[in-house]
Amino acid sequence: MTLPLGDGPGAFLEAYGAAVQPVRQAHGDAYWRFTAQGDSSAQDELATLEERLSDLHADPSVYARLQAWLPDTDGLVRRQLEVLLPDYRQAQVPEALRKEIIRLGLKIEETCTVFRAEIGGRQVSSNELDRILATETDNVARRDAWQATRAVGTRVAPKVRELARLRNEQARHLGFSDYFALALDDEEMDADLLGGVLDDLQARTDPAWSSLKGRLDVEFGELRNKAPEDLQPWDYTDRFLQSVPRPNEGRTLDPWFRPQSIGRFAKGYYRGIGLPIEALWDASDLMPRDGKYPHAYCIGIDNPTDVRVLCNLDTTARWMETALHEFGHAVYNAGIDPELPFLLREPAHTFVTEAVAMFFGRLARNEDWLATVAKVPRERAAQAAARLAENQLVFARWALVVTRFEQAMYADPTADLDAVWWDLVGQLQGLRRPDGWAGGDWASKVHIACYPAYYQYYLLGELLASQFTAALAERGIGSTVGVAEVGAFFSELFAGGQRHRWDAAVQRLTGEKLSARHWVAEFAA
Repeated sequence: MTLPLGDGPGAFLEAYGAAVQPVRQAHGDAYWRFTAQGDSSAQDELATLEERLSDLHADPSVYARLQAWLPDTDGLVRRQLEVLLPDYRQAQVPEALRKEIIRLGLKIEETCTVFRAEIGGRQVSSNELDRILATETDNVARRDAWQATRAVGTRVAPKVRELARLRNEQARHLGFSDYFALALDDEEMDADLLGGVLDDLQARTDPAWSSLKGRLDVEFGELRNKAPEDLQPWDYTDRFLQSVPRPNEGRTLDPWFRPQSIGRFAKGYYRGIGLPIEALWDASDLMPRDGKYPHAYCIGIDNPTDVRVLCNLDTTARWMETALHEFGHAVYNAGIDPELPFLLREPAHTFVTEAVAMFFGRLARNEDWLATVAKVPRERAAQAAARLAENQLVFARWALVVTRFEQAMYADPTADLDAVWWDLVGQLQGLRRPDGWAGGDWASKVHIACYPAYYQYYLLGELLASQFTAALAERGIGSTVGVAEVGAFFSELFAGGQRHRWDAAVQRLTGEKLSARHWVAEFAA
């Protein structure tokens, strides 16, 4: 694929978009078939398309010309060059290395998509494992389910370690210390800024977390008939202590959220704020089945006209939250200005779209939303809302574990990664490593295995979601149910796509730089 360089950056970018957009669309469609159906032929197609794009971006003469053009451009042309340069930079490594990274990454993702754990020789779904951990009272059954959640990690851990080594080799070819540093730079994220935010958040949450963890240990110790110091990781109700589901009859919201209800509540809410999702819902794949990717995601196959969500809905409040979250991504992708150049028809940043999704996902624990939309009795809704701060704090500590682990893994993929993992889990979450256990826990987290150097953006997204809440409060908006101004507020962000860097987009929408202060005031004061 030959692209013109002699007519200047504007002509080049126009030709690039015309050539690459259909390839990106084909890639998105193949990925959808691969994850929704476990289609092995789609995986082969993905490999071919990724290699084609990698070969295109590997041309050193184009990369040099893009770098030369950048200082002399401005406006949308400059912004497109800024967005495009990382794709070309990552490809400036030996061809064999590029293609091995693609091949091994897709192989890991195939395993994570089609793998099903077993208990006692019987296959169990991811949703069933979550139900066992949330509701089962028998200690042996809980332990077996917890161990089963690690089985995929045991399967893929050697490949994930090897892929980390290959990615580091790529990063060092490009002048970076390791892949984590390269990935941050590609995402226009300053490493010192991120480090400062993480360190500050850890310090600010240490006292609140110590207090909360003590209360949780007493609660679950009584529930399991154990002393708090004897609790094992499977004694809690989430496979990673990423959240704290409460299964007992008087505290769970699960009965309100059957799959049909989830759809009705999500569609009604988004319609009420002027961001209807009916067409997006119809284009999506939402129910579980064999061979399907067991988690959830949103994909913009061709923003803003072809946006889809994949879920595996079950009768739980967690899947209500997930549906609100993923369709938050979807309304963002579908709200991007179609007149923007192809390269800028993406969200302002990974963590900005996560912030939007988290803002909406939190509604599943919002008293007014629960009472007004889901018709949960007000007293029960208030109890659920009181748990939001708890779950935010639990998630923040978990997200620190994953982010710190990935930093350590890419710093030294040859290290004893099981020991690194459990040291962090012990320090940041207060969980003990079971005696003799080395189950590849870290590799069973799909983000570490398949979506590298990403998890810190969930944490930044939570901070920005609270900043959105504060900005709306300054406009006199508390409850968001049926408030069209909420949709208008976010539509301004959505329409801009990647027209502005993330820091400028955050400043324009909220009136201030990204900060942890609103999240801390809301959840950890």
